[in-house]
Amino acid sequence: MKYELFYLIGASNESEFEKIKQSVSEMVLASGGVFEEKETLERRKLSYKIKHETHGIYIAQRFELEDIQKISEISQKMNLNPKVLRFIISRASELPELRSKEERMADQEKRSSRSEKPKATEKPSTTEAKEAKKERKKVVEEDIDKKLEEILNI
Repeated sequence: MKYELFYLIGASNESEFEKIKQSVSEMVLASGGVFEEKETLERRKLSYKIKHETHGIYIAQRFELEDIQKISEISQKMNLNPKVLRFIISRASELPELRSKEERMADQEKRSSRSEKPKATEKPSTTEAKEAKKERKKVVEEDIDKKLEEILNI
C-alpha cells in the first residue's frame, strides 16, 4: 500500500537538513518501505511558533509498505526524533498527486489565464426588488390559503 510521509524540520536545523532527511529515510527503509523518486521540499514561514521556530522546511515523500503494522513503528520512531517538529503519515490513495511548488504555481497560472472574468450584470433597483419580493409573498400567501381550504374542506 502507498503512503505519504509529510514532515517539518525547523529552520535552525537547516545545516543538518541532509542528515535529518537521511535518518528519516533510514527509519522507513528499515521498516520495509520503498520510496518513490518524487519528493516535495518547501521552505515556509510557520503560522505559529513550534518549539521556538518561526520558519521550517516541509518535506513530502511517498513510499510503499506491505506490512501495515509497521506504520505505528515508523510513527514511534518519528516521535522520538527531536529534529522533526511535526509529521503525518497518510494513505497516498486519498491524496492528490505529489507536486512541487513550481508545478502548483504554473498550474494555477494556466487555470487563471483560461478563465475569463465574469461580466458585471445590472442589479435591479431597490424599488423593483421590493415589488418582486411583495409579489412572491402574495403568491406564497395565496398558496397557503388554498392548502388550508383543501385541508379543512371549505
